[in-house]
Amino acid sequence: MERMLYESVDRERRLQGALSMGTLKEKRRYMFGARKEEVVLRLPKDLTSTSGSYVLIGDPDYPPLLYDLASPPLLLYYEGQKELLEGYTVGVVGARKVSGYGRKITAMISAMLAKEQFTLISGGARGVDGIVHQESLNHQGGCVCVLGCGLDVAYPKEHEKLFSAIKEKGLLLSEYPMGFQPEKWTFPMRNRLIAALSREIVVTEASSKSGSLHTATYGEEMNRLLHAVPHEAELPLHQGTNELIEMGAQILYNSRDFLRDISFRQRLYEEAYEARTGKKVLYRQKEEGSRRR
Repeated sequence: MERMLYESVDRERRLQGALSMGTLKEKRRYMFGARKEEVVLRLPKDLTSTSGSYVLIGDPDYPPLLYDLASPPLLLYYEGQKELLEGYTVGVVGARKVSGYGRKITAMISAMLAKEQFTLISGGARGVDGIVHQESLNHQGGCVCVLGCGLDVAYPKEHEKLFSAIKEKGLLLSEYPMGFQPEKWTFPMRNRLIAALSREIVVTEASSKSGSLHTATYGEEMNRLLHAVPHEAELPLHQGTNELIEMGAQILYNSRDFLRDISFRQRLYEEAYEARTGKKVLYRQKEEGSRRR
């Protein structure tokens, strides 16, 4: 329903509303027919002044999974291959302060999924996120990073080279314009995008107050399949995943069974995608191209 509403609005009006200065409520009211005088809104003078590539809500290439959100982003800025979102997407998230075991299990799961051509989504933070992105790149999987700042802002600074590699070989996303600096509130907003864009979510390690639990909660609200890696009961800093399991998340302790089950769902999705669009997802197209050569 939400998708049809946005698609029914003239694109120029959608773009004016998205680029205007005002609240989300005001922008939506303008998009759906309110006169400029009826909303406290400063419209942009030049619709071509937006720097960087972006997808606009209501456009054919706007990621359809984002319509599951109560408040989907009106504009989504990107650098890289946005076609990666057409694949079977798995969000892999966890703690910034990751333990040795958490580092090992995150690398193992990420490498395993990347080798099987899953598109892995994470948030570019220290710890688990960085491991996910690096393993995805190392094994030629689909690598998607969602930022809580502008695409040209390297945060954290030590991931500057990693972000450059993702722009070249994967996909970097943000709902914030160039130059926008990260704030405390932008990270939960980023987490909701990771959850929405993911068909399944894996939490490898987290404390009870970890931001990755926000991602899991958003995912649960949108009926995403949630997996969590169990940890020792005596380690309070790593109890977030145990709590998720207690609340109904799938326990991820057998990598062979997990890969078998998720690969089955990936295959069903790809068959349905090909039947609907008449083409294969991006990485299958690349595989066929490599075989021909």
